[in-house]
Amino acid sequence: MEVTLKIGKKGIAVIPIKLRKAAGIEEGIEMKAELLPFGILLRPKVKNPVETLANLIVTPRKEPSIETLRKLREAIDKEVKEEK
Repeated sequence: MEVTLKIGKKGIAVIPIKLRKAAGIEEGIEMKAELLPFGILLRPKVKNPVETLANLIVTPRKEPSIETLRKLREAIDKEVKEEK
């Protein structure tokens, strides 16, 4: 899941509720911010990370990943054949 956030005057960004729920972020929770070469990583500061990860909401895939890869491969093969 990817969203675009707008940063306010005081550096405040609002994280949409779907994203907060998926990441296990609740009001008042402490967050860790880490500067990385490609951006800033935000993650909740949790006491028991294993339990927190086990309780995260997992969005079901619309179709199995193997089927998605097969369709992608077929599309690539079709494009290559058309170019020849």
